[in-house]
Amino acid sequence: MKFRWWALAGVALVTLLVAPQSGDSCGPFPVEMQFTNYHGVLPGEFSSGHLGVLRPHFYRKDLLLAYRTLSGVPLAAGEQPEVRPASDRATAPTEAWLAARREVPGVAKVEQVEADRSTGQAYEFFPNCLSSAFETAAATLHRRIAEWGLASPQVAEWVRGQDMVFRNCSSAVTIPPELTAADPALAADRRYQIAAAKFYAGQYQQAETDFDRIAADAASPWHEIAPYLAARVCIRQGTITDDQAKLVRAAERLRAVIADPARPAQHKPAQDLLGFVQARLEPQHRLTELGEQIMKPNLGSDLSTMVTDYTRIWDRLEEARKTPPREDSDVADWIATFQHGGPAVEKWRARHTIPWLVAALVWADAKDAAWPDLLAAAHAVPADSPAYASVSYYGILRQVRSGDLDAARRWADDALSQTPSPAAVNMLRSERLRLARDWEEFLRFALRKPVSISDIDGDSPISADEARKHPLAFDGDAAQSLNVATPLRLWMDASGKESVPAGLHAQIAQAAWVRAVILDDRAGAVAMADRVALLKPELRVDMRAYAAEKDPDAAHFAAIFLMLRAPGFEPVIRSGLGRETPVKQSDSLRDNWWNLMPTKGFVQPDQADHEALYDLYPDGKFVSPDFLPKDQRAAGEAEWRKLIDRAGNAVNYLCAGAIAWARSHPQDPRVPQALHQAVEATHYGPADKASSAFSRQAFELLHRRYANSPWTAKTKYWY
Repeated sequence: MKFRWWALAGVALVTLLVAPQSGDSCGPFPVEMQFTNYHGVLPGEFSSGHLGVLRPHFYRKDLLLAYRTLSGVPLAAGEQPEVRPASDRATAPTEAWLAARREVPGVAKVEQVEADRSTGQAYEFFPNCLSSAFETAAATLHRRIAEWGLASPQVAEWVRGQDMVFRNCSSAVTIPPELTAADPALAADRRYQIAAAKFYAGQYQQAETDFDRIAADAASPWHEIAPYLAARVCIRQGTITDDQAKLVRAAERLRAVIADPARPAQHKPAQDLLGFVQARLEPQHRLTELGEQIMKPNLGSDLSTMVTDYTRIWDRLEEARKTPPREDSDVADWIATFQHGGPAVEKWRARHTIPWLVAALVWADAKDAAWPDLLAAAHAVPADSPAYASVSYYGILRQVRSGDLDAARRWADDALSQTPSPAAVNMLRSERLRLARDWEEFLRFALRKPVSISDIDGDSPISADEARKHPLAFDGDAAQSLNVATPLRLWMDASGKESVPAGLHAQIAQAAWVRAVILDDRAGAVAMADRVALLKPELRVDMRAYAAEKDPDAAHFAAIFLMLRAPGFEPVIRSGLGRETPVKQSDSLRDNWWNLMPTKGFVQPDQADHEALYDLYPDGKFVSPDFLPKDQRAAGEAEWRKLIDRAGNAVNYLCAGAIAWARSHPQDPRVPQALHQAVEATHYGPADKASSAFSRQAFELLHRRYANSPWTAKTKYWY
């Protein structure tokens, strides 16, 4: 179902409306830990004045506010653009009306009210009755109950009329009848209800005429607001039918309301609505006007509305393939340049402002003749400036790309000592890891503090519970450097290193044990089994049993048997949260065992989704180049290739091991379970084209040799 946002401003009759609801989603969906925010400035950063590292793909809203902050107009008290408004399509306003009408005895039962109406196009709807409609109806009903009495016939008739009004919200055309002989106050309310019903029913001309009549009736309690509502009718008609003349008429009406001293309560809402109309009629002019207004300090709650209007107008310009007013608006020019590139350096030279310095550092080439001047200007930005993290990050990045690595290290070390924003610290640490000269430096800068959690609903600040569970973690660059370039002996070293948090020791040791098993490094596997036994109580018995095996082949099967029963084992370390399901439990999202097979020439086993790392590693190989001597790196890369060759797909590796042992040791009492688990792995693990043959072999061997085993009874199919 499709909603149109432009209907919002033209629908709200004092009685009414609700914002578009996000579409329903299917699940479940994995949760990912983020070390920097992909979409925009993190919550709280605008308020603190520390914006972190601005990125060209940030939400335009955040870039608009960043320009304002960088220009010396920080967020003031009462300005809360960081608070993302909850959907206006909440059930509470509707329920408030339904609860109010349930108090009235004898009225017909109504369970719900549908607020959206079809535009006439298939599957396309607009929000017809806003939340304010139901809020106003509930408040008016309570006043009428106080005036007329709960059980009075006037209240019952008033509710019947309002019910007819709200039936028009979705599809009906039900206009309440006139009440010429009724109580004058009830009759006045009924005339208002009739006008509102016609509005919702799409009878715009009649509704406009009715509101004009109410405006001319000084005795009506709706007299003051009626001209404003007539203007809203014009807006709705203009937006629904794309009638520019109606929008011009709405602007005239709104200016008249603003100029009328007898209607002071409507001046502010009329002025706000006039901005909407101007945005429809002259979007580029309105964008320039809003840009100027937003740059003023102390706008209070109006700032959030202005920012929303600004971004929506820009979106509509893009949809219409029109350009923002770059020549008339420095902020629009800056946003467009910052997002898409352009003559940022020339504009910085002409303006010498902080926003343009940031843009120039993003888009300048290190070979640009202006680079020395840009570098000097970046170094001159004080640490308490909201631009400090951005100019430091992009300045260091340019030095890395130009090969000035020692200068980049000095700058990164200095910036890390002065940057309070956790997300900015993580990005600076990624630069410093790229520059690591040895194993100790690598471990020091590999660790990051998570700043947000990403799921189907988007990014949200990391909770206190998650922060306690995962105070530090590896990002994609650290994880990939470990996985594809670090030899096993350094994994063993890291599993007990004091510079590595104790919470990560178990993850490293567990993965190192799997690597050692696959690499046939018996001594390393025993050492890591002892380490895992100390760090993971749930694996203590299994690990000690493995280490106690004297025969290498028996030890290898013991490892295979354990891994089949514990789908959380894998020979890699992951970035972020990693696998949260306990190692011996099957994951509901089928995050079980591993698949290391390379795609597009290079494997990224940690599934890192940290786009900023591509600044430092454009080819997607997130591996620090100098943290190991050449011989150690060569050994690590050779081990990685061997891991892929021997056990690139866990399902096939484990199935082959179980089948081979079953054939050579048919009397082993563990064999039936191992074969059952092998078949299950082909169903719940990362099976590939070869897995089906293994599944069938395990299934047939199990059923042929162990027909009476309970594990055979559990194995009804192969996959």
